[in-house]
Amino acid sequence: MANKEKRHFRRYKKHSKFNLLLGGKSFGAETVDYSADGVKLIIEDSPPIAEGTILDLNIKDTAIHTKGEVVWLKKSKTHTRAGLKMTGPVKGSLKHHMLADILMGLQRSKITGILGIKSGSILKKVYTKDGDMIFSASNQEADRLGDILLREKKINLEQYNHSVEVLKKTGKRQGTALVELGYLRPQELIHAVKHQVEEIIISLFGLEDGNFEFNEGPLPTDEVIILKLSAANLIYRGIKINSDIQKAKDYLNALMDATLVFSPDPLNLFQSITLDETAKEILSYITGKTSIKDMLLLSRFNAFETLKTIYALLNTRIIDVSEGKEEGVVEISPEEIIEKPDVSVPQEVIDRIENMYNSYERLGYYGVFAVKERAAHDEIKKAYYKVAKEFHPDMHFNLESDDLKAKLNAIFSFVTQAYTTLSDPEKRRQYDKQLSHKSVRTVSNDELAKEKFGEGTIEFAKRNLTQALELFGQAAYLHNSIAKYHYYYGLTLNKLGRLKEAEKAVQRALKIEPANADYMAEAGHIYLRLGFQGRAKSTFEAVLKLSPAHQRAREGMMSLEKSASG
Repeated sequence: MANKEKRHFRRYKKHSKFNLLLGGKSFGAETVDYSADGVKLIIEDSPPIAEGTILDLNIKDTAIHTKGEVVWLKKSKTHTRAGLKMTGPVKGSLKHHMLADILMGLQRSKITGILGIKSGSILKKVYTKDGDMIFSASNQEADRLGDILLREKKINLEQYNHSVEVLKKTGKRQGTALVELGYLRPQELIHAVKHQVEEIIISLFGLEDGNFEFNEGPLPTDEVIILKLSAANLIYRGIKINSDIQKAKDYLNALMDATLVFSPDPLNLFQSITLDETAKEILSYITGKTSIKDMLLLSRFNAFETLKTIYALLNTRIIDVSEGKEEGVVEISPEEIIEKPDVSVPQEVIDRIENMYNSYERLGYYGVFAVKERAAHDEIKKAYYKVAKEFHPDMHFNLESDDLKAKLNAIFSFVTQAYTTLSDPEKRRQYDKQLSHKSVRTVSNDELAKEKFGEGTIEFAKRNLTQALELFGQAAYLHNSIAKYHYYYGLTLNKLGRLKEAEKAVQRALKIEPANADYMAEAGHIYLRLGFQGRAKSTFEAVLKLSPAHQRAREGMMSLEKSASG
């Protein structure tokens, strides 16, 4: 039942009575808790429902007006308990859902689409790709790029008006007009657009009322620029800048004597976030014994600033309120939370990700933590935090490659599943039993290809290109429908100067994954080396349309510009 009931969005406990209509008959019902993607109910008597039944929900107190599918139920003589999963778009009211929980829920759901938030005449949109926020838009004049630049004195009024004249005549975006007029450099435009997108999202935390709806589906590529945006960072800044202090007081008032602790979940703990001095100080006071009331006495900042910071940190989920459980606390220093991910990603880190991805299934639950099968729970828990931090997606926030990001997510999911299994005595016994009865099996071509590819990445990292080429070639031969095998084969051929073969290999990768920016950029560099400058330019431009900050494509464009000027 627990797995069926799993929800990505935070649950809110609330008992709200309502009438549930079934087959023309009304049944008294009451909510136990609700979230943006589900609700738990107690229904009087024995209603004619089963798993899979679709119910119409109209719950006034929580503004839930949607359909829900019964995913589990438990009947007794007097009532029926049921868990429902919402069908249709994720939607609700900001009065009954915290914006931070919606953004975190979308991130954990790893879904692509557009979150629309409407409050009166205000309409703002947040675009997500695989759960990550990548862009935003607004119908408010104050949120327009030119208005933000003017307000922050990056351009003057004359330049602003000139750019407006150009966009009215040509239909071009204002940012493009500002660059063409020489008022902004291209690099400044990228920073300005990112700042605009962040400001729109941050402004959402100032909305006191409104409705939200998330529509899942492909993004309009002609409208959206893909940016790297940290959910935790924007939630923290949004609450600190725009959230009403009274909201923080109301939320924390009943928790004054509660103890603050670091989140036990590494997914929450090791996020990409830039913290101010108040947050750093508050984190330094978290020992597992300090209450919110104690924080107010210890902090050198005023009560207003301290409360708002605690409220913001709780919303990022980096810290939590202790539930009084006796489970041992893993030793985490504030410096580990404050520590920022590297801006650049060293090759050895990429190699470590590749190696772990190619071996985690073979290593199994114990091997991935590098512990023995008889390891105590505390030893496993410490190993879990160490491995989870190393492979947390946010600790590698600046990775350009979607392929590597997907691998990190796969590793992190496996590590989390491993810990969940090994920390539960019954699940661990079942897993150990499976290990003891594991029979020798024939290695399939797919598995052999994966092993060859893993060996190839090691040789590639050591610059043993001839050996790497042979191994990548074997991987591609054994499993020719995996794009990355062809890509790395082509990448190695390129480094060896075998350009025509390299171009064919990368094209095979692109045939499988035609919108992969990394593969396209490498094809562009091969065209550049072959002397096909026109084809190289159009390829780099296509990459930058998909990913404006793509480093490899920008390097290619710079090479073309130098060649043209030289």
